[in-house]
Amino acid sequence: MNSPKTIVPRSESEKLLSLPTREAEQLFQSYEKQHQLEILRATRNPKAREQLYYLVPDCTELIQDSPTEDVLQVLDTMLGSGLASALLPCLSNDQFEELLDIAVWRDGKLDDESLDLWLFELSECERDDLGRFLRELDIRLLAALLHGRIKIQDEHVGLLLEAGLLDPTSAVLDYADERARAISDAIWEADHEIFEMLISELFAIDTEGNVDEELAAIFSAAQADRAERVTERDKAAGIDVTEADLMEKVDLDLISFDEDEEADDEHDE
Repeated sequence: MNSPKTIVPRSESEKLLSLPTREAEQLFQSYEKQHQLEILRATRNPKAREQLYYLVPDCTELIQDSPTEDVLQVLDTMLGSGLASALLPCLSNDQFEELLDIAVWRDGKLDDESLDLWLFELSECERDDLGRFLRELDIRLLAALLHGRIKIQDEHVGLLLEAGLLDPTSAVLDYADERARAISDAIWEADHEIFEMLISELFAIDTEGNVDEELAAIFSAAQADRAERVTERDKAAGIDVTEADLMEKVDLDLISFDEDEEADDEHDE
């Protein structure tokens, strides 16, 4: 193993990324895991960090030992392409929950567009991995998000569920778009039971009185649960600045991860 005294993480990252792939793999794999993590943390560009993860045969352990925010930066560059499904299975269940709490909420409210992209990426995962993640999701919230995109055309859907006669191709289900159909198919293939729970929740939303009030109640409960999880994580990490405080002080859209940013600043001087 290389001595930690000989490694400057930022410089070593640049060196690894300049080498032919095979040489870079051999060098990166020669480091102890802690030194690999230090190099990853020093690599500010998410695309470059992704390349470093691929220098080991299985990056699951490195990803699970990385801060969720760092992994999210990498995955965020792949959204909508289906490529994130290659790295998503490497996340631990806790990381997956934290990732969604960060990625699909804006100013304390669900971002429908962002969530739709993440659901698409999940639907591209291997079915065993998707099943694991689905068990971490709030199925009632998922039903609320898909309400209007997966429509139930038959009031006797409960009987069909009990008889085991309902699947994504059933005539009683109508899809507003192809992505909703793809998500439905993926959930069915990953876990029949969760698919049936989803349809049951969709049916319940339509039959439990005022639909708008029901949806509002589901989103409100999800928002409260998420706020509680964020607070617990912050306390565990010793953070006493609330998310609202952070949003007031930092415009996240202005944050740049360009590796050449510092070089540009020096040039300007």
